[in-house]
Amino acid sequence: MTIDKHTAAAVDLTITRPEFLTDGSDADFRSFIYGLLISSLHMGKLRDQIGDLIGVNGIQYHILAVISEKAPGGSITVGEVAKILRAGSTHITMETGKLFKQGLIEKKPNQLDRRSILLSLSDKGRTVLGSVAKSRQEINNTIFGGFSKKDFEYFQVLIKKMVSTTSQAISVAEKIKAETKIRSDVA
Repeated sequence: MTIDKHTAAAVDLTITRPEFLTDGSDADFRSFIYGLLISSLHMGKLRDQIGDLIGVNGIQYHILAVISEKAPGGSITVGEVAKILRAGSTHITMETGKLFKQGLIEKKPNQLDRRSILLSLSDKGRTVLGSVAKSRQEINNTIFGGFSKKDFEYFQVLIKKMVSTTSQAISVAEKIKAETKIRSDVA
């Protein structure tokens, strides 16, 4: 079977939505995705580096930041932290256990829902997190140094869409994987 040049190019495309193609090519789209992935890796590395400054890993730092931002002076459930970070409750429970052992957070039973635990920053946690405030500001100021207010507002809208659509894409990828496994099991 012979495949003509146009058909071969269509098969090699990583996206077929016309609004993302330039003269039938997905090269600009691929470049965008590579940049997005590199930026995401950099953000993860920055999170890890800020965590290193206070003796915790990146996800633990992120948990401390969420508790501080979403429950200043109060408390938040493990489930709420997991939802904000789009992580499994089991993983967040494990990491908060480590933060508790370090004395960075306090845990208490939720009187409204005995199945859940309330998390709050300890005095030590507030102090430790406060110790990196200037570093966080310097890093964030550098990341967004070239952005205008309008750029930032638009970027927020795009990121919210991307969080939603990437979650949907994960479901699609899992479905494809399951279907592929079924086909390989049958063969």
